[in-house]
This record gives sequence, C-alpha cells and structure tokens, in this order.
Amino acid sequence: MRCERCFAELRSPTSYCLNCGHRNALGGGLFVEETRIHLFFVGRSREESVAFRVYEEEESVRNVFEVIAERIHEKRLDEVYISGKSEELIDTASEMLKRVALTPLSICITEPFESPKEFFDHLKRHLRTVRELKRVDIKPEDKIHGAHSTVIGGREGMKFLHRIARSEFVKKVIPGVIEAKGTAVGGGVRFKLTRCDDRGNIRALLIDGSSVQEIHIVTTARNKEEGEVVLKILRGLIEED
Repeated sequence: MRCERCFAELRSPTSYCLNCGHRNALGGGLFVEETRIHLFFVGRSREESVAFRVYEEEESVRNVFEVIAERIHEKRLDEVYISGKSEELIDTASEMLKRVALTPLSICITEPFESPKEFFDHLKRHLRTVRELKRVDIKPEDKIHGAHSTVIGGREGMKFLHRIARSEFVKKVIPGVIEAKGTAVGGGVRFKLTRCDDRGNIRALLIDGSSVQEIHIVTTARNKEEGEVVLKILRGLIEED
C-alpha cells in the first residue's frame, strides 16, 4: 500500500501520507445501528471498514465515538457522511460526533438505508463521482448573471444564490422569469432545488410570498448521473445554518 502521490509506504490504502501530506481517502461515512456502528473510508480504488460494538451505557457510546473521531482525524478528513437504520439513530450519531470531533468537521446527513452494505455502496459511488467532477475557480459574485438582473426576496434571496454559487461545481447561476401566483405562500423567502436535466444542469425556484422566480444553475456535470450528485451537494449547502 503506497501513497498515490509520492508512493511512500502507508499503513492502509486510505491513510494520510506523512511524507508528502497527501490525503489518500476520498471521504468517509458512518452507518449506525442499535448496537453497532460501521465506519467506512473510501479511496480511489480501495476501501476500509471497521465495526464497533456499542453498549447502552453513555460512557461506552462516548468512548466509541472518541475512537471514531480519532480515526477520522488520522485520515485528515474534514467531511463525513452519516446514515443508519433510522432518523433518530442518525441524528444522535451526528450530535455525538460533533461533540468529540478533534478538528472542525462537516457532517452530511443522508436518508436511512436498510443495511451497512447498501449505504457503503452508495457512499463509494457518490465519492468517486465527486472526484471525477470538474471544478471551477470563479468568485461566487462572478457566477450570478443573466438577462433578468432582478432577484426577488431582496438580501435573503441573494443570500441563497451566493450560497449556491460558492460550490466549485457551479459555473453559472442565472435568475429567470418572475411569476406572480394567485395565493401568497407564507414562511418568508425560500429556495427550492427541484431537479437536474439530462446535461447535469439544475433548476431551482426562489419563492417570496406570491412571487416565484426560476433559477437556472449551470454545473460542471457532464450528464444526469453527475448532475444528481451535484444536486445533493447543493442541497447540503442550502441546509447549512
């Protein structure tokens, strides 16, 4: 097992390389069951997994998560995906990992899966697709333009567009036509990502009261499959506090 950049020997295929500082893990994830937690790491061509037995005592649970946090830090990961048998288990694991993380850690909560294998297969496909996606280095404010310069929702509306434009997988954010619906929808300014097309570009809606504005998002995706991955990433950005 060697580093994919400098070919130094590694303890495992997804280990962080102390020789050249390269992160060999594409990402990692947790799958939580009632009495067991599965920790997965995904590399470019190989993976690692380990399972931890969890007992009911609070000290046991905390100890397991402290070990998991150490393993994540050893890989130098700054993002982890969490799934499990139920939303309750997922939420509990997310809160616990946030408490014991050794460095700032972005936690991406996914929908529940039936089994660790199902989640692991999904995680591998997702991370490897993300790795193949092209990235752009463009300032967020330079990505927002189009024939319709007006954006509904004022500062709140623009905040949503800038949040989307932060993604390195987004090339352009184009405000579209504004329509007035018959009935106002409460809840303040809202942003809804709806779907991606066959070319991997994404359609969204900006909603403010009875006004609805289409937002077209041009991504670096080459097809619908890659576009679906970008769509999930952007939903994570919108859900950030």
